Amino acid sequence: MEEKSLKSVYFHFRFKFLAVTSISFLLYVILSGSGEFSQFASSIQFKLIGPFFVFTGISFLIFRRFPIKCPGCSALVATKKDWECNYCLKSQGKERYLIDRCVHCRQVQTTASCELCKEEFLL
Repeated sequence: MEEKSLKSVYFHFRFKFLAVTSISFLLYVILSGSGEFSQFASSIQFKLIGPFFVFTGISFLIFRRFPIKCPGCSALVATKKDWECNYCLKSQGKERYLIDRCVHCRQVQTTASCELCKEEFLL
């Protein structure tokens, strides 16, 4: 019997993209800096580090709370709820973000399900 592949909402991709972008920018800043720190501290790359970290932190907080659309029925799925872990099958006991690790087994969720159509999809 052939299994049906799950659709993805690319929820984890948002955070991976943010991490890769941050690391790339920091490598650019470090590698493009001049040999002496005093010259590097006066460069435009060094001055952009602070605003970049502020932007990255705000983006992380926004992306974490940004609602997901169910690929089956296009309904908005809450990203903060009392979810049941796919690995240990235990409830979290309080509202937590889907991107957080399980309180009991410390695993990251890979799938979630829509409350409306009950379809399971990849995060």
